[in-house]
Amino acid sequence: MSSDLTFVTNEAGKSLRDRFGSLLGEDTRFFDCMVGYFFISGFHRLHPALTKTEKIRILVGIKTDGASYELIQTAKKQQELV
Repeated sequence: MSSDLTFVTNEAGKSLRDRFGSLLGEDTRFFDCMVGYFFISGFHRLHPALTKTEKIRILVGIKTDGASYELIQTAKKQQELV
């Protein structure tokens, strides 16, 4: 587990994407997070840091976009088929 407490900012090397890339390593099995807003376009930017992660769970609060909602509904249907 990392003890790196660097703030996430928009400065070079300190963006959320950069921080995830440095904090999540090859041995990260599970990723759980809670967010107020979630947009699939932002997740695509973080995805490279999560490709080897076994299970990803994201609890979305107030708002998401239509594309995210549709993907969530598709995933739910696929789980029902299994």
